[in-house]
Amino acid sequence: MMDKIATKIIAKYLEKGNMSRCLRDILPLSNLTLEQRDNVAEIVHDVVRWKKLYDNIIRERGINKIPETYVQLAIVKAHMGAKDIPFDYKYSCSEYLAKILKKREALAKYLNERPPTTLCVNLNKSSPVEVIDLLRKEKLPAEQSQLETAVLTTSNGRYSSAIKNRYAHVQDESSQLISHLAVNLGDSILDFCAGNGGKSLTIASITKNKKTLHSYDINPKKRETIKQRGLEYNANLVVEEEPPKKKFDVIIVDAPCTGVGAARRNPEAKYVEGPGNFPQIQLDILKDAAKTVNKEGIILYSVCTITPEETKDVVENFTKQNQFKIIGLNNNSYSKLLMKNKYGAFTNVPGGDLFFISILQK
Repeated sequence: MMDKIATKIIAKYLEKGNMSRCLRDILPLSNLTLEQRDNVAEIVHDVVRWKKLYDNIIRERGINKIPETYVQLAIVKAHMGAKDIPFDYKYSCSEYLAKILKKREALAKYLNERPPTTLCVNLNKSSPVEVIDLLRKEKLPAEQSQLETAVLTTSNGRYSSAIKNRYAHVQDESSQLISHLAVNLGDSILDFCAGNGGKSLTIASITKNKKTLHSYDINPKKRETIKQRGLEYNANLVVEEEPPKKKFDVIIVDAPCTGVGAARRNPEAKYVEGPGNFPQIQLDILKDAAKTVNKEGIILYSVCTITPEETKDVVENFTKQNQFKIIGLNNNSYSKLLMKNKYGAFTNVPGGDLFFISILQK
Protein backbone atom coordinates (compact mmCIF):
# COMPACT_ATOMS: atom_id res chain seq x y z
CA MET A 1 0.00 0.00 0.00
CA MET A 2 2.74 2.48 0.95
CA ASP A 3 4.68 1.70 -2.25
CA LYS A 4 1.57 2.40 -4.33
CA ILE A 5 0.92 5.72 -2.63
CA ALA A 6 4.58 6.73 -3.03
CA THR A 7 4.44 5.76 -6.72
CA LYS A 8 1.27 7.82 -7.20
CA ILE A 9 2.94 10.87 -5.65
CA ILE A 10 6.10 10.43 -7.74
CA ALA A 11 4.03 10.04 -10.92
CA LYS A 12 2.40 13.39 -10.21
CA TYR A 13 5.76 14.95 -9.31
CA LEU A 14 7.39 13.76 -12.55
CA GLU A 15 4.51 15.30 -14.48
CA LYS A 16 4.06 18.59 -12.61
CA GLY A 17 6.99 19.11 -10.22
CA ASN A 18 6.53 20.76 -6.80
CA MET A 19 7.14 17.87 -4.42
CA SER A 20 5.51 19.55 -1.42
CA ARG A 21 2.25 20.18 -3.27
CA CYS A 22 2.16 16.61 -4.59
CA LEU A 23 2.54 15.31 -1.03
CA ARG A 24 -0.18 17.64 0.28
CA ASP A 25 -2.57 16.67 -2.52
CA ILE A 26 -2.28 12.91 -1.99
CA LEU A 27 -1.00 11.90 1.47
CA PRO A 28 -3.89 13.31 3.61
CA LEU A 29 -6.39 11.27 1.55
CA SER A 30 -4.37 8.04 1.67
CA ASN A 31 -5.94 6.51 4.82
CA LEU A 32 -2.45 5.68 6.06
CA THR A 33 -1.37 5.95 9.69
CA LEU A 34 0.91 8.83 10.68
CA GLU A 35 3.87 6.47 10.77
CA GLN A 36 3.04 5.13 7.31
CA ARG A 37 2.67 8.67 5.97
CA ASP A 38 6.08 9.50 7.36
CA ASN A 39 7.58 6.47 5.60
CA VAL A 40 5.95 7.43 2.30
CA ALA A 41 7.12 11.02 2.63
CA GLU A 42 10.68 9.83 3.19
CA ILE A 43 10.56 7.63 0.08
CA VAL A 44 9.31 10.61 -1.94
CA HIS A 45 11.98 12.87 -0.46
CA ASP A 46 14.66 10.32 -1.34
CA VAL A 47 13.46 10.08 -4.94
CA VAL A 48 13.62 13.85 -5.35
CA ARG A 49 16.81 14.16 -3.27
CA TRP A 50 18.66 11.63 -5.46
CA LYS A 51 16.79 12.04 -8.75
CA LYS A 52 19.80 13.14 -10.80
CA LEU A 53 21.81 10.17 -9.53
CA TYR A 54 18.85 7.82 -10.09
CA ASP A 55 18.50 9.13 -13.65
CA ASN A 56 22.14 8.19 -14.21
CA ILE A 57 21.59 4.71 -12.73
CA ILE A 58 18.53 4.22 -14.94
CA ARG A 59 20.53 5.17 -18.05
CA GLU A 60 23.47 2.94 -17.15
CA ARG A 61 21.28 -0.06 -16.36
CA GLY A 62 18.93 0.47 -19.29
CA ILE A 63 15.84 0.10 -17.10
CA ASN A 64 12.42 1.68 -17.54
CA LYS A 65 12.21 5.33 -16.51
CA ILE A 66 8.84 5.07 -14.79
CA PRO A 67 7.60 6.13 -11.31
CA GLU A 68 7.83 2.57 -9.98
CA THR A 69 11.53 2.44 -10.86
CA TYR A 70 12.33 5.60 -8.92
CA VAL A 71 10.42 4.34 -5.88
CA GLN A 72 12.22 0.99 -5.91
CA LEU A 73 15.62 2.70 -6.24
CA ALA A 74 14.77 4.81 -3.19
CA ILE A 75 13.55 1.80 -1.19
CA VAL A 76 16.78 -0.13 -1.81
CA LYS A 77 18.80 3.10 -1.24
CA ALA A 78 20.59 2.78 -4.57
CA HIS A 79 22.35 6.10 -3.94
CA MET A 80 24.49 4.54 -1.20
CA GLY A 81 26.56 2.55 -3.70
CA ALA A 82 27.51 5.49 -5.89
CA LYS A 83 31.30 5.79 -6.36
CA ASP A 84 33.74 7.28 -8.86
CA ILE A 85 31.17 9.47 -10.56
CA PRO A 86 31.09 13.24 -11.20
CA PHE A 87 30.41 15.44 -8.15
CA ASP A 88 27.01 16.64 -9.41
CA TYR A 89 25.81 13.02 -9.74
CA LYS A 90 27.41 11.89 -6.48
CA TYR A 91 25.49 14.54 -4.53
CA SER A 92 22.62 14.79 -7.01
CA CYS A 93 22.71 18.52 -7.66
CA SER A 94 22.99 20.97 -10.55
CA GLU A 95 26.37 21.74 -12.10
CA TYR A 96 25.95 25.31 -10.82
CA LEU A 97 25.56 24.17 -7.22
CA ALA A 98 28.29 21.56 -7.61
CA LYS A 99 30.79 24.34 -8.43
CA ILE A 100 29.85 26.09 -5.17
CA LEU A 101 29.99 22.92 -3.07
CA LYS A 102 33.14 21.27 -4.45
CA LYS A 103 35.34 23.14 -1.98
CA ARG A 104 32.87 22.44 0.85
CA GLU A 105 32.05 18.77 0.36
CA ALA A 106 30.85 18.42 3.96
CA LEU A 107 28.00 20.80 3.09
CA ALA A 108 27.11 18.71 0.03
CA LYS A 109 26.75 15.67 2.31
CA TYR A 110 24.78 17.71 4.85
CA LEU A 111 22.28 18.96 2.28
CA ASN A 112 21.39 15.33 1.48
CA GLU A 113 20.67 14.34 5.08
CA ARG A 114 17.23 13.95 6.60
CA PRO A 115 16.55 16.92 8.93
CA PRO A 116 14.95 16.71 12.37
CA THR A 117 11.58 18.31 13.03
CA THR A 118 12.08 21.29 15.30
CA LEU A 119 9.41 23.05 17.32
CA CYS A 120 9.59 26.62 18.56
CA VAL A 121 8.09 26.83 22.05
CA ASN A 122 5.55 29.59 22.64
CA LEU A 123 6.74 31.07 25.94
CA ASN A 124 3.54 33.12 26.17
CA LYS A 125 1.52 29.94 26.67
CA SER A 126 3.94 27.19 27.71
CA SER A 127 7.55 26.25 28.42
CA PRO A 128 10.15 23.87 26.93
CA VAL A 129 9.70 21.50 29.87
CA GLU A 130 5.93 21.36 29.35
CA VAL A 131 6.21 20.85 25.59
CA ILE A 132 8.78 18.06 26.01
CA ASP A 133 6.57 16.41 28.62
CA LEU A 134 3.53 16.56 26.30
CA LEU A 135 5.46 15.04 23.40
CA ARG A 136 6.82 12.21 25.52
CA LYS A 137 3.37 11.44 26.91
CA GLU A 138 2.27 11.03 23.31
CA LYS A 139 5.16 8.57 22.73
CA LEU A 140 7.07 11.08 20.62
CA PRO A 141 10.80 11.67 21.12
CA ALA A 142 11.64 15.13 22.43
CA GLU A 143 14.74 16.93 23.63
CA GLN A 144 15.89 20.46 24.23
CA SER A 145 18.17 21.79 21.50
CA GLN A 146 20.65 24.69 21.40
CA LEU A 147 18.18 27.56 21.75
CA GLU A 148 15.81 28.10 24.67
CA THR A 149 12.81 27.91 22.35
CA ALA A 150 13.94 24.90 20.29
CA VAL A 151 12.69 21.35 20.92
CA LEU A 152 13.69 18.48 18.62
CA THR A 153 11.23 15.72 17.76
CA THR A 154 10.15 13.67 14.72
CA SER A 155 7.91 14.72 11.84
CA ASN A 156 4.86 13.33 13.67
CA GLY A 157 5.47 15.96 16.34
CA ARG A 158 3.63 18.42 14.09
CA TYR A 159 0.41 16.55 14.95
CA SER A 160 0.94 16.68 18.72
CA SER A 161 -1.25 18.44 21.27
CA ALA A 162 1.59 20.92 21.77
CA ILE A 163 0.93 22.18 18.25
CA LYS A 164 -2.87 21.92 18.46
CA ASN A 165 -2.90 23.94 21.68
CA ARG A 166 -0.50 26.53 20.18
CA TYR A 167 2.13 25.80 22.82
CA ALA A 168 4.63 25.62 19.94
CA HIS A 169 4.91 25.95 16.18
CA VAL A 170 7.08 24.05 13.72
CA GLN A 171 10.15 26.10 12.83
CA ASP A 172 13.72 25.21 11.89
CA GLU A 173 16.21 26.14 14.60
CA SER A 174 18.37 28.29 12.32
CA SER A 175 15.27 30.28 11.47
CA GLN A 176 14.59 30.68 15.19
CA LEU A 177 18.17 31.92 15.64
CA ILE A 178 17.43 34.92 13.41
CA SER A 179 14.67 36.02 15.80
CA HIS A 180 16.96 35.51 18.81
CA LEU A 181 19.55 37.76 17.18
CA ALA A 182 16.98 40.41 16.24
CA VAL A 183 15.55 40.95 19.72
CA ASN A 184 18.97 42.03 21.02
CA LEU A 185 19.34 44.77 18.40
CA GLY A 186 16.55 47.18 19.35
CA ASP A 187 13.18 47.76 21.02
CA SER A 188 10.96 48.25 17.96
CA ILE A 189 11.05 45.50 15.33
CA LEU A 190 9.50 45.14 11.88
CA ASP A 191 9.37 41.67 10.30
CA PHE A 192 9.37 43.01 6.73
CA CYS A 193 9.02 39.77 4.71
CA ALA A 194 7.01 37.95 7.34
CA GLY A 195 5.54 35.14 5.23
CA ASN A 196 3.17 33.19 7.47
CA GLY A 197 4.61 34.87 10.55
CA GLY A 198 6.94 32.21 11.95
CA LYS A 199 9.69 34.64 12.94
CA SER A 200 7.16 37.13 14.31
CA LEU A 201 5.70 34.43 16.56
CA THR A 202 9.20 33.52 17.72
CA ILE A 203 10.02 37.14 18.57
CA ALA A 204 6.78 37.47 20.54
CA SER A 205 7.68 34.26 22.38
CA ILE A 206 11.28 35.19 23.19
CA THR A 207 10.36 38.67 24.42
CA LYS A 208 7.10 37.58 26.07
CA ASN A 209 5.44 40.44 24.17
CA LYS A 210 7.72 43.08 25.70
CA LYS A 211 8.95 44.53 22.38
CA THR A 212 7.09 46.65 19.85
CA LEU A 213 6.53 44.17 17.03
CA HIS A 214 5.07 44.84 13.58
CA SER A 215 4.78 42.41 10.67
CA TYR A 216 4.30 42.92 6.95
CA ASP A 217 4.14 40.71 3.89
CA ILE A 218 3.31 41.70 0.33
CA ASN A 219 0.83 38.79 0.08
CA PRO A 220 -2.57 39.75 1.60
CA LYS A 221 -3.45 36.10 2.34
CA LYS A 222 -0.29 35.74 4.37
CA ARG A 223 -1.09 38.94 6.25
CA GLU A 224 -4.44 37.43 7.23
CA THR A 225 -2.66 34.26 8.33
CA ILE A 226 -0.29 36.27 10.54
CA LYS A 227 -3.23 38.06 12.17
CA GLN A 228 -4.97 34.77 12.93
CA ARG A 229 -1.82 33.10 14.22
CA GLY A 230 -1.05 36.12 16.38
CA LEU A 231 -4.41 35.73 18.12
CA GLU A 232 -4.04 31.97 18.51
CA TYR A 233 -0.51 32.18 19.93
CA ASN A 234 -1.16 35.16 22.26
CA ALA A 235 1.41 37.13 20.25
CA ASN A 236 1.15 40.88 20.62
CA LEU A 237 1.91 42.11 17.10
CA VAL A 238 0.57 44.63 14.59
CA VAL A 239 0.11 43.46 11.00
CA GLU A 240 0.70 46.29 8.53
CA GLU A 241 -1.57 46.34 5.47
CA GLU A 242 1.01 48.20 3.37
CA PRO A 243 4.73 48.91 3.72
CA PRO A 244 4.85 51.05 6.88
CA LYS A 245 5.98 54.67 6.78
CA LYS A 246 6.87 54.73 10.47
CA LYS A 247 10.44 53.89 11.44
CA PHE A 248 11.84 51.03 13.53
CA ASP A 249 15.04 50.14 15.38
CA VAL A 250 15.31 46.78 13.64
CA ILE A 251 14.02 45.58 10.27
CA ILE A 252 14.20 41.84 9.59
CA VAL A 253 14.53 41.17 5.86
CA ASP A 254 14.23 37.42 5.50
CA ALA A 255 14.17 37.70 1.74
CA PRO A 256 12.90 35.31 -0.96
CA CYS A 257 15.77 33.18 -2.24
CA THR A 258 16.76 29.99 -4.04
CA GLY A 259 16.27 28.04 -0.79
CA VAL A 260 19.42 25.93 -1.24
CA GLY A 261 20.04 26.05 2.51
CA ALA A 262 16.77 24.19 3.11
CA ALA A 263 17.50 21.48 0.54
CA ARG A 264 17.28 18.71 3.16
CA ARG A 265 13.57 19.52 3.54
CA ASN A 266 13.02 20.65 -0.04
CA PRO A 267 15.53 18.73 -2.18
CA GLU A 268 14.26 20.38 -5.38
CA ALA A 269 16.39 23.38 -4.36
CA LYS A 270 19.55 21.39 -5.17
CA TYR A 271 18.77 21.56 -8.87
CA VAL A 272 18.77 25.35 -9.28
CA GLU A 273 20.83 26.37 -12.32
CA GLY A 274 21.66 29.82 -10.98
CA PRO A 275 20.38 32.57 -8.70
CA GLY A 276 17.85 33.82 -11.23
CA ASN A 277 16.29 37.19 -10.40
CA PHE A 278 16.64 36.71 -6.66
CA PRO A 279 19.69 38.99 -6.13
CA GLN A 280 17.85 41.94 -7.71
CA ILE A 281 14.67 41.16 -5.74
CA GLN A 282 16.71 40.97 -2.53
CA LEU A 283 18.46 44.24 -3.27
CA ASP A 284 15.15 45.97 -4.04
CA ILE A 285 13.63 44.73 -0.76
CA LEU A 286 16.65 45.95 1.20
CA LYS A 287 16.30 49.38 -0.41
CA ASP A 288 12.61 49.50 0.57
CA ALA A 289 13.44 48.37 4.10
CA ALA A 290 16.08 51.10 4.40
CA LYS A 291 13.30 53.71 4.24
CA THR A 292 11.83 52.51 7.54
CA VAL A 293 15.00 52.30 9.65
CA ASN A 294 15.63 54.73 12.51
CA LYS A 295 18.86 56.74 12.56
CA GLU A 296 21.62 54.25 13.43
CA GLY A 297 19.00 51.50 13.15
CA ILE A 298 19.61 47.95 11.93
CA ILE A 299 18.58 45.81 8.99
CA LEU A 300 19.02 42.10 9.71
CA TYR A 301 19.33 40.54 6.25
CA SER A 302 18.86 36.79 6.04
CA VAL A 303 18.45 34.26 3.25
CA CYS A 304 18.22 30.49 3.44
CA THR A 305 20.87 29.89 0.81
CA ILE A 306 24.64 29.71 0.29
CA THR A 307 25.03 31.12 -3.23
CA PRO A 308 27.53 34.01 -3.42
CA GLU A 309 25.20 36.07 -5.60
CA GLU A 310 22.50 36.10 -2.90
CA THR A 311 24.78 36.50 0.10
CA LYS A 312 28.02 38.49 -0.08
CA ASP A 313 27.25 40.05 -3.48
CA VAL A 314 23.89 41.45 -2.35
CA VAL A 315 25.39 42.84 0.87
CA GLU A 316 28.33 44.35 -0.98
CA ASN A 317 26.08 46.00 -3.58
CA PHE A 318 23.63 47.31 -0.97
CA THR A 319 26.27 48.86 1.27
CA LYS A 320 27.98 50.49 -1.73
CA GLN A 321 24.72 52.04 -2.93
CA ASN A 322 23.28 53.01 0.47
CA GLN A 323 24.51 54.57 3.69
CA PHE A 324 24.77 51.34 5.64
CA LYS A 325 27.74 49.49 7.08
CA ILE A 326 28.24 45.85 8.06
CA ILE A 327 28.27 45.28 11.83
CA GLY A 328 30.27 42.33 13.09
CA LEU A 329 28.64 39.53 15.04
CA ASN A 330 31.41 39.53 17.65
CA ASN A 331 30.80 39.25 21.39
CA ASN A 332 27.53 37.54 20.68
CA SER A 333 26.13 34.84 22.96
CA TYR A 334 25.21 32.86 19.84
CA SER A 335 28.71 32.96 18.32
CA LYS A 336 29.13 29.19 18.50
CA LEU A 337 26.11 28.85 16.19
CA LEU A 338 27.61 31.13 13.52
CA MET A 339 30.39 30.79 10.94
CA LYS A 340 31.49 34.40 10.53
CA ASN A 341 32.96 36.13 7.50
CA LYS A 342 33.55 39.75 6.45
CA TYR A 343 29.99 40.07 5.13
CA GLY A 344 28.18 38.50 8.08
CA ALA A 345 27.86 34.81 8.94
CA PHE A 346 26.41 31.48 7.93
CA THR A 347 24.43 29.62 10.55
CA ASN A 348 26.12 26.62 12.15
CA VAL A 349 23.22 25.10 14.09
CA PRO A 350 23.48 21.30 14.42
CA GLY A 351 20.58 19.92 12.40
CA GLY A 352 19.47 23.38 11.24
CA ASP A 353 19.06 24.83 7.77
CA LEU A 354 21.88 26.89 6.27
CA PHE A 355 21.13 30.61 6.50
CA PHE A 356 23.26 33.60 5.65
CA ILE A 357 22.89 36.55 8.04
CA SER A 358 24.25 40.09 7.77
CA ILE A 359 23.72 42.91 10.28
CA LEU A 360 23.59 46.24 8.44
CA GLN A 361 23.57 49.54 10.36
CA LYS A 362 22.36 52.85 8.97
